[in-house]
Amino acid sequence: MKTFREYRYSKGWIVLLASVIGLGYGGYTFINRAVTTQVYVTNCGMQDYKPTTIIKFCADAGVGVGAIEWSSWSVDGATGDGKYQINDCLPNCAAGKQHYADVTVVLSKSKSIKGKPTLTFITITTKDKKNLPLSDSPSDAWPMELAG
Repeated sequence: MKTFREYRYSKGWIVLLASVIGLGYGGYTFINRAVTTQVYVTNCGMQDYKPTTIIKFCADAGVGVGAIEWSSWSVDGATGDGKYQINDCLPNCAAGKQHYADVTVVLSKSKSIKGKPTLTFITITTKDKKNLPLSDSPSDAWPMELAG
């Protein structure tokens, strides 16, 4: 007959082994799901995950949205708030003045690019419903996979 001490030690190994197996499998499952369900966005020809900046004209970054904070993010689309920025390029782009507006950002049009679900279209709208700087509209939209 086993002593209490021997019995306790044998149970401890079983619990330890079960814990290691459970944590290993759980960790693998969590990481696998996170990687395979990650949704990207096209940004200047590159796939990016939850970028804080999206550029419209990649050559000079003259128009874009920065300081983006995402409130939702899925394969169906994403929404967030950010700061629209445009360079007036007066007298030239190097010496131009930056103009800003607080905007709501909406990403849409998911498609598979390089086997990854990727959002490819952006719509921005001013939060105060006033026109965007240097524009006669409170909104702007562009296909991001063609940006640049």
